Amino acid sequence: MRHKLLSVMQKKQAIEHGLSPYMQGTVLDRVLHYWEQEYGDKPSFVLNRFLSEICNSDELRFHRKEMLKQVLSEMSAVEKQVLLDTKPKVQAEVLISENLSAAFFDFIDAVMLTVTDLNDFNTEVKEQLQEMGLAIMSSAKINQAAFVEFLPLTRYAQVITVIYQCYCEFYGPAKADQLYARVKTSIKTKYPDVDLHQLL
Repeated sequence: MRHKLLSVMQKKQAIEHGLSPYMQGTVLDRVLHYWEQEYGDKPSFVLNRFLSEICNSDELRFHRKEMLKQVLSEMSAVEKQVLLDTKPKVQAEVLISENLSAAFFDFIDAVMLTVTDLNDFNTEVKEQLQEMGLAIMSSAKINQAAFVEFLPLTRYAQVITVIYQCYCEFYGPAKADQLYARVKTSIKTKYPDVDLHQLL
């Protein structure tokens, strides 16, 4: 089983950098301590829930969306660095597993089945992925096999996180959290051999 890409300490540093424009000093220290206790071992997609808990003033609530983008961007930068540092090892140990690709495709498909504004949602996700530097086939829908075929295994988790972020914007964080928890359970049952840390 592969270890999670980022350690708790690396995630904590990314969150610290992401939140530092919005809070400092003891407030930031308390927030980071709370994250470590409650969310340190949880997947990236619960970041939205964490932010909704710590944004306890009108000013912080106003900046919550930017805070989420900032933190995700910091995590992405740290992940990129980790991948660059371990690339030869990763290439040797990661054989693109058909099961992982199938689990990834089924995960996205299950999320997309609940999307009502398909075209707008599809466009928004692809725009955000292109901003991250992913080459996307403009004609492929994100839940079509053609979309998955050209995607590196190491980007699966980022894509799922971007889809989560868009889902929060379209349908709200509560619905997104419930959906992702439900889909995660069904994927775990369907693909018991797949390490879900590679997806989430």
